[in-house]
Amino acid sequence: MRFPFGLLFFLITVAVINAQEFQSSRDCAECHVNIAQEWMTSRHAASTAAANPFYAAMLQWANKASDGQAEQKCGRCHAPVKYLDVTQETMTRLAGEGVTCDVCHATKASGGWLELGQENVKYGPYQDAISVVHKSEFSSFLVSNDQCLTCHSNLKSEHGFSFCSTEQEFRKSSFYKSGVTCQDCHMPSLKSKAAELGKMRKIHSHAFYGGYNSEILHNCALLSIDAKGDSALLTVKVAVQNKTVGHALPTGSPMRAVYLTLKALDADGNVVWQNFLNNPLKEDPQAVFMRLLQNKEGKAPAPPWDASAVKFDQRLDPNETRILEYRLSGVHAQRIVAELYYRLAPPALIKKLNIDNDIYAAPVLIASESIRID
Repeated sequence: MRFPFGLLFFLITVAVINAQEFQSSRDCAECHVNIAQEWMTSRHAASTAAANPFYAAMLQWANKASDGQAEQKCGRCHAPVKYLDVTQETMTRLAGEGVTCDVCHATKASGGWLELGQENVKYGPYQDAISVVHKSEFSSFLVSNDQCLTCHSNLKSEHGFSFCSTEQEFRKSSFYKSGVTCQDCHMPSLKSKAAELGKMRKIHSHAFYGGYNSEILHNCALLSIDAKGDSALLTVKVAVQNKTVGHALPTGSPMRAVYLTLKALDADGNVVWQNFLNNPLKEDPQAVFMRLLQNKEGKAPAPPWDASAVKFDQRLDPNETRILEYRLSGVHAQRIVAELYYRLAPPALIKKLNIDNDIYAAPVLIASESIRID
């Protein structure tokens, strides 16, 4: 019987690949096809300046303002391979992969950051995983909130105030207290296979749903409207509820905002009143849910590196319902329409950075409600 040299070549190739400190996502995709395809659509895959024009523009601005100091502070999470104990060859080879597979599956916790795990070991969420390519070990860290909060945690400015406090918000919430994890919401599960030759089991999505995903945004808030009175004086109350989010809405970057548009329509559907025309921050600030930073000259919004204080923090806490009240005088309305929108950054900032990609520039409708006025 002849020895299958093709098999020998495959096993030698696998051994060489796994001798590397970190593998490329392309290597992982050989077996983990569906998971790798999901990851490719995620912001983890597009976290670097080369793949994310908004981050690239902000990083360039921040570096200029901080004599290059922003590179390390931001890059630690946006391009983490560079900040792990890997060779220069590995850094170069994986420079464009952002938060690549091995950042999570080949590392362990280390004092709030990450360190390389054992050679040729991949860490996962299963106690019974078996692979012919690498060793597999269950990681309690990987399935915990701590894994995600390595980067999605709390950030303070040099002036001592928080401009990102996702971890603090989450740990105070009823979601955290009832045992809900980051992965439960941001990595929803379905019945599938982790690898092509694996068994059917509960697999968590690697699309990493968040502020860039309309699917999760459409289920995060709820609106309700109450209107009393007539055309002489109509009092409209809009309840805005943080429905399913285990942290503030919005969270993360202080550039993000949620805002309410409220319109009164006549019998022909024409707008006869609205809460703002151009800029809700100036015309109806109560309708803007965000953490607004200002610089020492009082200009707002200000980027984190230029901010000296929080002008206001009007974000919705987990489970919070906030009532916004409007008094419409002399308005002949037949219908009231409320819509809630999410923005990754203020329009003026997007314009300043010359970004025309709708992923970053276009607002996303996350909730709507309307009532008829009798």
